[in-house]
Amino acid sequence: MTSSEPGRVWSEVFRRSRISPHVFVVAKAAAGQVDQVVAGLGLPRATSNSLFDNAHWAAPLLDGAVTRLLTYGLPALPSGTRVYGHRPLRLLCHLMDLRAPARALTGERQVRHIDQLLADLDWQRQAEPKALLAQARTAMANDTQDVLTAVQVFFGDQRLT
Repeated sequence: MTSSEPGRVWSEVFRRSRISPHVFVVAKAAAGQVDQVVAGLGLPRATSNSLFDNAHWAAPLLDGAVTRLLTYGLPALPSGTRVYGHRPLRLLCHLMDLRAPARALTGERQVRHIDQLLADLDWQRQAEPKALLAQARTAMANDTQDVLTAVQVFFGDQRLT
């Protein structure tokens, strides 16, 4: 776990995206901390950075991903760090010593106990790196439609419910 201010609530670091109930935007001030936590998990990271194009990095996390987008020019999707999935959000809350949401969020089918999330993370660390990189690449999005496509792949539902 990383050190953080005691008593911080999840909504000080993450906010719900208007695109999908399965996507959370990371506050700019906390993006570095989220990046550090994700980097410390030992999961592969996919990157994309070419001249005159957006820069991406993404890491798989449980049934979703954590991704960062750096746009150039007039972006269809703003630069920033995003978390895809309720389970990854809850795991990050635990790892960052944040108070997680007390009840199920919109679109969350079931609230898993942290022990189950940690066990799933251990299992994921042993998965085939090629499959994990494919999962990470799925989360790389340049616009809203790309995000909705990733949500459909990960969670089978892209509608706001």
